[in-house]
Amino acid sequence: MIKLIGLNLLPYREIERKKKLDAFKRLMWMCVLAGVVAAGVVWFLLSQTIRNHEDRNKFLQTNIAELDKQIKEVEELEERKRQFIARKEKIEELQHERYQVAMMFNDLNRIMPEGAFLTHIQSNDGKTYNLTGVALSDSKVASFMRSLPSTGVFSVPQLVEIKTEKGVQRFTISSRLVSK
Repeated sequence: MIKLIGLNLLPYREIERKKKLDAFKRLMWMCVLAGVVAAGVVWFLLSQTIRNHEDRNKFLQTNIAELDKQIKEVEELEERKRQFIARKEKIEELQHERYQVAMMFNDLNRIMPEGAFLTHIQSNDGKTYNLTGVALSDSKVASFMRSLPSTGVFSVPQLVEIKTEKGVQRFTISSRLVSK
């Protein structure tokens, strides 16, 4: 007998379409699953990065607070140092002034001519002194005024007042201290 051509009566196009549709659905589900996994990995990495940044910020804030305390301590020490130096300078100034007064009296006694003496020494600002005294003559006052700068303590004096009373000369001389 003659072989008949085998006819496929099954709906092969629909089966092919269904196979393709099933393959497409599997591919889609794998893509969705891959997208979810990728999103999870990205979320995990971002959360780790954020956590690392927060930990680093916390660490930096702690160290900054410690450094602020140290800076404050250094500023307090510098202030104490400034106060100490100011006190030291004041003490040195007072020590110098104490010796300066003694030197001033010693020098005044040394240069005072015979026949003249001081009755009053006054200072208003610590730098300018008014020397009041009595002398037998004008020449004694002039001699005293010429010798006053040679002490190294007083600058060139100025005669403020001179008057004759009962045969003696009353005088007032003003002179500034020499700065050293």
